[in-house]
Amino acid sequence: MTYGQKDWSLTEQVKRALGWEAKKLFYKLYIPAGILLGVLLLIGLLPKAVCDFLRSHALGVVAVVNIGLVVFLMLGMVLPVVILVIPYKDRLHPYEQTGDLSEKARLLARLLLGISLFVAVILAMHLASVLMEKFATESISWLHWNDTLGFWKMLITGGFVQPLAILWIFLRRLDRNQEYQYVRSFFLGELLSELIQAAAELAFLHFTPGKEPPVWLLEGVWYLVMLGSAGVLFRLSLDLSRAIFGDEA
Repeated sequence: MTYGQKDWSLTEQVKRALGWEAKKLFYKLYIPAGILLGVLLLIGLLPKAVCDFLRSHALGVVAVVNIGLVVFLMLGMVLPVVILVIPYKDRLHPYEQTGDLSEKARLLARLLLGISLFVAVILAMHLASVLMEKFATESISWLHWNDTLGFWKMLITGGFVQPLAILWIFLRRLDRNQEYQYVRSFFLGELLSELIQAAAELAFLHFTPGKEPPVWLLEGVWYLVMLGSAGVLFRLSLDLSRAIFGDEA
C-alpha cells in the first residue's frame, strides 16, 4: 500500500476508483449505448399510424429491430461480469497496480459500477418490452420481459453472485495456469452460481407436502445464502487478486 492510500479512507478510494472505472467504460460503451437509446427513443416517438403501417406491411423490419434489441439487452446483462473480469488484461492494469488505490477499492468500484449498469439494463428491458407492444398483433408478440425472480432477487443474482462466482473461477485459473481463460471461467462460474441458487432455494431438501417451511423463512434463507455467498466470493477473489498481482491488504 502506498503513502497515498494511507491518507485516503476506503470510501474516498472507492469514489476515486469508481470515477476512473466509469470513465474507461464510457469510452467503450457510449456508441452501443447511444444506438440502443436512439432506437428506443425512435420507437417511442413513432405515431400510431406509422406503427400500424409497419405492423401490416413491414413485419420483417419490426422483427429485425426486435432481434437487435434482444441481442443488445442480453449482452448488457453480462456487463457486471465483463466489468469485473476484463480489466485484468487491460493495458492500463499494470499502471493501476502502482497507483494510490488499493485492490479492494478498485474491486468494490467495479462491482458497484456493474450493479448500476445491470439496473439500467433491467430498466431498458422493461421499457423495450412496453414499446414493442406497439407492434403486437393478435397472433404475434415481440420482446416480452418476464421477471420471475423479482427485482431484488434478480439484482442479487445477476449483479452480485454470478459476476463474483465467475471472477473467482477466472482468478483461480489465472493463478494456477497463468492463462486468461474467459470462456471456461464463464461457464464454470455460471455452474457455481446455479449451485448456490439451488442451495439458497433449498432445492437439495425434500419437504413433505403440507409441511413446507413458512414463506418468510424460505425468503430469509434465500437472501442469507445468496448475500453470504457473494461476500465470501468477494473476499476470495480479493485475496487471489492480491496474491497474483502483489497488492498488499
